This record gives sequence, C-alpha cells and structure tokens, in this order.
Amino acid sequence: MLRALAVDDERPALEELLYLLRADPRVRSAEGATDATGTLRRINRALDAGPDGDDAIDVVFLDIHMAGLTGLDIARLLAGFARPPLIVFVTAHEGFAVQAFDLKAVDYVLKPVRRERLAEAVRRVCDQVEASPAPAYRLEHVVDGLEVERLD
Repeated sequence: MLRALAVDDERPALEELLYLLRADPRVRSAEGATDATGTLRRINRALDAGPDGDDAIDVVFLDIHMAGLTGLDIARLLAGFARPPLIVFVTAHEGFAVQAFDLKAVDYVLKPVRRERLAEAVRRVCDQVEASPAPAYRLEHVVDGLEVERLD
C-alpha cells in the first residue's frame, strides 16, 4: 500500500486531494504540505527513515504553481536523490506536461481532480512500485545469527 505526500499551497485543493487519496484502498497513508519548506522537511524525514520506515514516502502528488519553489523546482531537487519518491503532478496548468515527464513524473493530473483520473494515477504509481527492484543486501557479519546491511 502506498504512502503519499500531497503538496498544494491552496488549502481547499490540498484537502480535496487528501480526501480522494485517503478514500483509495491502495493508499495506506496520505499527508499534506502547503509549501516547499514543509515538503522538503517531510521528504528529508522520509529519507532518514529509509524505504521501510514508518515515515517513508512512496509518492508525492505535487502542484506546480506555488509561492517560492515551484513543484517543478521540488521535482528537480528530488531527482538528485539516490532513491527519490515517485512524482505525480496535480495542476490546473496544461503547459508544463513535457517538463514534468522530462523529470520522470509518473503522471500529470489536471485540476479539478476527478476521482477516476486520480485512481488511474494511483494505479500507475502502484505499477511502478511493484516493478521496482528489491533492495540489495550484502553480508555484513555473522554473530549469533545472520546480520545484513541494506545497500541503497
């Protein structure tokens, strides 16, 4: 099940997106952020937790036009991480789709968000999560059993 972060600087749009995500049975948790600072703090906490930690994030549903850093700026920052969360852009602006897909976005959903269209985006994210390779492990040492270290 997916762990999602929704980001939109317009509170009503964020609340609607969170409502729709939480109603989808494939979404285990959905949190919200209203600006780039809150988004980057939350993602940093997720990266510190690791892919299996309680604070992990599988996907970020990201608005494009926001005060300060735009959603495209945030996606560019995330692209530099070794294992960034997947990105789905959720925006009222059609004109940024090419840039979004150049940044490896899984999907591009136009506002107003329709339940069926968001469900399709969630399906695409689930498909990518399921297709991603299992984390690599290497033997660290053996003492009273087997201990392994994750290679990320």
